[in-house]
Formats: sequence, C-alpha cells, structure tokens
Amino acid sequence: MMRQTFWLLLTALLCFGAPLQAHQMKTAITKLLFNDRSGQLEVMHRFYLHDAEHAVKHLQGKAADIHQQEAARAQFAAYVATHFSLTLNGEPLQLKLLGSELDGRHIWVYQEIALPKAELNTLSVRHDSLMNIWPAQINVVNLEGRGPVRTLKLSKQEPQQSFSFSAVTKPDSPAQH
Repeated sequence: MMRQTFWLLLTALLCFGAPLQAHQMKTAITKLLFNDRSGQLEVMHRFYLHDAEHAVKHLQGKAADIHQQEAARAQFAAYVATHFSLTLNGEPLQLKLLGSELDGRHIWVYQEIALPKAELNTLSVRHDSLMNIWPAQINVVNLEGRGPVRTLKLSKQEPQQSFSFSAVTKPDSPAQH
C-alpha cells in the first residue's frame, strides 16, 4: 500500500508539477515581419499572461487586472512599446502602437510602421521589456520576410543587438512561403 501511494504521489507531481516548472523561465517572443503585401513592418510581441499579470501589478499596483481592465492591458502595451525600439542604419524608426489582445495563456502587443524605403544594412533591436522586473528575462526576436528566419536572444546583459543585411537581401519570393 505504501509503495502504491508513493507512485501515485510521484505521478501526480510529474503531471501537475511539470507545467509549473516549465514556466519558471521568463521569456517573451517578438516577431518582426517585413510584410510586402501590407506594406508594413509588423511587430508582434507575445508574453505569457502570467508574467504580464505580475508585471502589471508591479507597475500599476495590486488592484490592476489585465483580464478585466482594458486600461491595464493598454498600459501594459504602452510599457512594452517604451521598452522596444528599432533603429535602421542608425536612424530610429517610429513604431505605431496598435494595441493588445488576450489569447489563452498569452497576451499579444502589436506595433507597426510602413516598410522602410532605405536600403537595409543594419536593423538594431532594443527589447528590455520585463528585464527591470526579472533580471533573468529573455526576449527572443525573430525576423521574417527578408531571407531565412533569423533570431536574436536579448537579455539584461545584452538588451540590444543587430541584424545585418547584405546588399543582395531581397524579399522572400512567393514560392518560399
């Protein structure tokens, strides 16, 4: 009986404890999409809702509720927008904040800007959202729509990095989608 109870407890811990352990790492993912069809450079930030809830309470006070209060979501989106920036060939890009939405276990924050007319040489990304709250926060940035998908991994120690483009980088052809 004791052995059976032990295995039952171990199984329960593995089933219920694994999802809790899986989210201990603080990570957000951002997609930069050069969308030739829309003529926009689209920026889509995805944060775990759990992390955003804690951040909102830290930033706005314990009464803030990202689930029930549109103002709390808007304030979180504005926070993300102030902690994310793009610089093209040394010139800052002025991204427009479109808003946010809840999606299951995530909150999405959207920004965009018209596709730059300048030649792509270097696109610098600064993304230090939540790093002032959690020093271990990692913000992954994926770039799509200009050659193969490329990724930057930003941390508190290195919150800004750059993508470099060769002179021959062209938009993806329709056959590659």
